[in-house]
Amino acid sequence: MILIEQKIKITDLHHLDGLERDTIVLDWEERRKPRQRLTTKKGTEIALALPTGTILKDGDILYIDDHCYITVEEAKEDVIVFSPEDMEEGAAIAYEIGNRHLPISIEKGTIVTPRNLQMLEFLGKRAIRYQLRKESFEPTRKGHSHA
Repeated sequence: MILIEQKIKITDLHHLDGLERDTIVLDWEERRKPRQRLTTKKGTEIALALPTGTILKDGDILYIDDHCYITVEEAKEDVIVFSPEDMEEGAAIAYEIGNRHLPISIEKGTIVTPRNLQMLEFLGKRAIRYQLRKESFEPTRKGHSHA
């Protein structure tokens, strides 16, 4: 098992030329867990022991040796995508997502949240247009805590 205690910063990706690429595929929650055991796509077992607060991103490099490197890949997840027609509709959607304490991403005129039974039941009772998609999800990092 390979112990990984920090991400590797590489400014020149040519250092990876000729090395075999291996990946770990992580969903949005897993990318926020600094301590966990994982298995790469090629079967290598790794243990993350990253600093508290580390958030992994697509393309982060976790390990390099003379033969291979291990990188992070964002998993494609089931999400609900809204394209509000106006600010009032957008605010109502964001309110309902927040009221359920669900993660949210807001950018480029869309609101996205992971697929959730509660949200789908709510949408079944309302005339709000949405799409179910499979794509990588990264929640907006700013927010409020009740702590």
